[in-house]
Amino acid sequence: MEIAKSSDHSSILKGPFLLAAELGVCEVVEKIMETYPDAIWFTNENNHNILHLAVMNRQKKVLRLICGRSGYKHMLLRSRDIDKNNILHLAGKPKSQSNQLPSAALDMQHELQWFKKVEKRVPPDYRLEKNSEGKTPRMVFIEEHKELIKEGEEWIKGAASSCSLAASFIATIVFAAAITIPGDYNDDGHPNLYEQTAFTIFSIFNSFCFFTSIGAIIMFVSILTSRYGEEDFLFSLPKQLTWCYVMLFYSIASLMIAFCATLYLVFRERNSNWVLSLVVGVPIVPLCLFVSAKYSLLCELIMSTFSFSISRKLKRWYKIVAKLRTRSRVSSN
Repeated sequence: MEIAKSSDHSSILKGPFLLAAELGVCEVVEKIMETYPDAIWFTNENNHNILHLAVMNRQKKVLRLICGRSGYKHMLLRSRDIDKNNILHLAGKPKSQSNQLPSAALDMQHELQWFKKVEKRVPPDYRLEKNSEGKTPRMVFIEEHKELIKEGEEWIKGAASSCSLAASFIATIVFAAAITIPGDYNDDGHPNLYEQTAFTIFSIFNSFCFFTSIGAIIMFVSILTSRYGEEDFLFSLPKQLTWCYVMLFYSIASLMIAFCATLYLVFRERNSNWVLSLVVGVPIVPLCLFVSAKYSLLCELIMSTFSFSISRKLKRWYKIVAKLRTRSRVSSN
């Protein structure tokens, strides 16, 4: 449907256009821009244009759409709101609606990632510009996220404390099991069940469980003693927490396997298949409970932390390769 370019249509399209940008409905934004190109200059009562609204509401698709139109992007970037905030100031303000993430620490990480993403798209001098209150974008970000940083710190410390207690308990159990091995020792000081395959499995997984639980304790202590600066929530703290959960998972899994091997050594000569099935099946329950409780959190940590890091490394390598290609072309000419 063709829309006439008139002031009447402008007043009709302004509300839906800005609302679509705020909600991230790219199809509506693109359609209105195609039929009425001047819509891109629409602003609300606070002088926020479409680019401002996309940044404030974390709408990646709308931001990508506008930045793909280079003729409009640079002019929109120059715009300031009524408080003289540039686009980086607005990126430093938290989103009005909750991201519904599993924790405040992940919420803080996503806020930092968004700020860094917008920071890369603006000229370097924008980072030092001051608004009407004399604040730079970095100052706005830190001030606006004080409560979120505090909540993230409390959440990480709580998770690290509870998990380190569990890891300490596991390390104590497996250390005791290593000393009082199943089957006891013979007169020569060698284990009586040394030649049994189940005993070898017990020894391997008991040792692995001990080392992973000790490693988890060390990393949890490292998390508890961190300084909890805003930059730490970007990669350092989520990475450490991810590895802690992974090591704790392997520690619990190894403990269950060592336990099953021990019970097999006890009941192997009684020909009680139902007992052996119960012994092997029951230890799987706590492992499944741990996975179900932490699966969504662990997946979110891995995706948000390592995908962001990998994407940054890939972009860096892409730039290096592009420079090398440019130099080779110049030298060949």
